[in-house]
Amino acid sequence: FIYTTAKHDYAKKLLEVLDPKKKLIRRCFSQSDCVCSKGCYWKDLTRLGRDLAKTVALDHTMQGFPAQVGGNSCVLVPGSTVAVRGPTFSLSPQAANWIPVPQWSGDPQDEELLRLIPVLGQLGQAVGRRHGDREGTW
Repeated sequence: FIYTTAKHDYAKKLLEVLDPKKKLIRRCFSQSDCVCSKGCYWKDLTRLGRDLAKTVALDHTMQGFPAQVGGNSCVLVPGSTVAVRGPTFSLSPQAANWIPVPQWSGDPQDEELLRLIPVLGQLGQAVGRRHGDREGTW
């Protein structure tokens, strides 16, 4: 899956670059699949319809993952103890699913995602041990 806060047209162009033969990426979630709160779009992983204990999100910013306050209402709350290159935000239950990666600059030599393959493999093996841990540890 691809999940972006970008509009559908941009996401579609992104897919054409990432998966031109349409064999790797099953679905693309875009801005219309996000939660909008006060004019900002947030990725709500529950909208994927998957078990969150078996879901990870790779992103260069944690700001797309909202703190959840009951049901589907989403807000970012300033003042947490977590700093991510800028302002601080409260952690959400979904923050446990987040793996930070550097922002892609367009460099064709960038191999950051390739370096994550062993980590993702280990996570796949550890899923059975996670048991819904909300502390953010695998």
